[in-house]
Amino acid sequence: MEKTFRLLVITVVAGSLMTSGCENMTAGENALIAAGLAGAATGIALGTTGVPVGTTLPVALGAAAGAGALGYGVSKWQVNRDQRRYAEQRGQTLVMDAQQRGARIPRYILVDTFAEKPATGGRPVMVFDTATGRVASNRLYYVNAAPNRYGYLEAPAGMAPR
Repeated sequence: MEKTFRLLVITVVAGSLMTSGCENMTAGENALIAAGLAGAATGIALGTTGVPVGTTLPVALGAAAGAGALGYGVSKWQVNRDQRRYAEQRGQTLVMDAQQRGARIPRYILVDTFAEKPATGGRPVMVFDTATGRVASNRLYYVNAAPNRYGYLEAPAGMAPR
């Protein structure tokens, strides 16, 4: 019975993560998922092996707190869905405008977006793939260079995905 329950929980959690993904979630949502999974996994593992509840509960809560803090920190380094959506809309608009003017557009360009916490290191940009019409990575960069007359910069080789 315990093996069946454990397998069922693992299957449900893995299936949920595979279908939903964490890319378009906020940092808080990612932290809650990480905390819940770590706390549940630790609690189930200790509880099914016969460890007393007085020991299992604090250890599971500690694992949840640690995983939640780590999940929040890592998620803050990446962009959220609103930043990504804004950059994609901006990139698509810039590409259409440049094509109407007859300009040759490089494969990867830098398009403006916004930063949740503005940095002093320049304006926030993301890499946009003109071939697919989507943002190429989930990373935010800060640049000091001014955009060209069409409103974008060509992405340097180090920023463009390989």
